[in-house]
Amino acid sequence: MKTFKKIFDLLSSRERRQVFYLLIMILFMALLDVIGVASIMPFIGVLTNPDLIENNIFINNLFNYSNIIGVKTKEEFLFALGILVFLLLVFSLAFKALLTYVQLRFVAMSQYGLSKRMMERYLNQPYSWFLNRHSADIGKTVLSEVRLIISKGLKPIMNIITNGTVAIALLLLLILNGPKFALIACSSLGLTYFF
Repeated sequence: MKTFKKIFDLLSSRERRQVFYLLIMILFMALLDVIGVASIMPFIGVLTNPDLIENNIFINNLFNYSNIIGVKTKEEFLFALGILVFLLLVFSLAFKALLTYVQLRFVAMSQYGLSKRMMERYLNQPYSWFLNRHSADIGKTVLSEVRLIISKGLKPIMNIITNGTVAIALLLLLILNGPKFALIACSSLGLTYFF
């Protein structure tokens, strides 16, 4: 946690606001992933058992509302449901691509901003400070240290937050859908990774 706080302290106030917006985008992406996975389950259920259209209240209501757009038969409903699930998954993947672009851009701009701030501090030192230092070493130090902080600190933290949020959201979906199955699946995966 100390490392996270130190890296967060290195960011400017503008970059901190961008982190907040990134977190909102990450939460939205996790929600989209959960909706995408949750939409596949009813679709597969209806494909394997078309009688669910009449037996399941939610799917029956969806079928009745789909009559408004001209869906009359079960086959048309299955086709429309498949298109809806496909569009939802495509939108989820497109948003994930956008989030990846925004994260990479944020990391690159943070590296630029931190390098610029460090170089400004070096340049604002008194002249006597430069007499015992080589300017190439200062430039090399700024570039290598900032790149190290960003590539080994900020970028992995962003990946952990993104993947962790998605994993927690999907785990919650599994628990809501079937707690016993979720416990068995998580235990077996956890033991596999442990060993």
